[in-house]
Amino acid sequence: MTRLCALLVLPLALGACKPTDPDAPSNDVTCPDGTLRPQIDCSQDVGLKGKVVDANASLGKIGLGLGARYEEGAVGQVTDSTYQLALQLESLCKDYNACVMDPAGYQSASHDIRRRLADHVQLVGRLEGASAQAGDAVWANARPDLASTRISVDYRVEAVKAGTTQALVHRSGDRLVAGDGFRVIVRPSVAAHVYVLLLSSQGEASVLYPDARMGMKNPAAAGSEIAIPPDGLFVLDTAPGTESVHVLVSQTPLVDLEARLAALKSGAARPSGVLEDVGNLLCPPGGTRGVTYTKTAASCEGKTHRGVVYRKSETPRVVATPGDDVVVIQHALEHG
Repeated sequence: MTRLCALLVLPLALGACKPTDPDAPSNDVTCPDGTLRPQIDCSQDVGLKGKVVDANASLGKIGLGLGARYEEGAVGQVTDSTYQLALQLESLCKDYNACVMDPAGYQSASHDIRRRLADHVQLVGRLEGASAQAGDAVWANARPDLASTRISVDYRVEAVKAGTTQALVHRSGDRLVAGDGFRVIVRPSVAAHVYVLLLSSQGEASVLYPDARMGMKNPAAAGSEIAIPPDGLFVLDTAPGTESVHVLVSQTPLVDLEARLAALKSGAARPSGVLEDVGNLLCPPGGTRGVTYTKTAASCEGKTHRGVVYRKSETPRVVATPGDDVVVIQHALEHG
């Protein structure tokens, strides 16, 4: 009995291994192989399921705050997944009491499910009035299988003041002056096609990545940190204005975008027309595109939110929203 209780260190199986009165009726279960195990009170799991149901009812009213077409689908994924987990937890308890599962297997499986469900209840409780980041955390906890395969991007823009060598993280919109240099650092979580574009204050467009001349090509390897340029810096000239850096990361090639960039490099297109903004690149007039891209884009559906920006450190982490297929980052360099 003592050995079995040591195996069953279960956060929510309260009272399963408490010392009992030797004269009281035994709650042990005799398994077909003759071993004894303490019967677990499955009502604890029923209570947790009730909390999950209440949390999901609340979630149906307040939503995840992610917006766009995928909001309803993401809420459905969360509620379906967590409710099925709650049912699975009940089933595991019954299987243990029926000697279908061994104590160690039950402990491992039930502990993971309880942790995710308890986290779900707490995350939903903090959701109302919070940012899209909080809603994304609810979704990622409920669907870790999908969250692990979507695109996330660590990126930063580094600036080096003229006459110095120290690189500092540049915040979007901060002022730089003529002679200052910068570079873009991008690290995709999965193998991805990366595109980095620059629209200058004079309306001139440049393709910073990919660039075969500097050995930079797609797709980029998962987890690889790409420095653009790989050595040296882009240096600002004396023309003031706002330089706009656009970073697009996709698991599949953006075929129409690549065709437009090729035309730009060959001189067959007007830079200001082709790269007027990222939205027009992905959603040209008429809606005809060479790439399947039906999710939210700034100029397509009037949305300004593409990814969820995490600012836990100096390096923002941008994650594709549930069901999304492309991350789009826009970074401003105020050129004084």
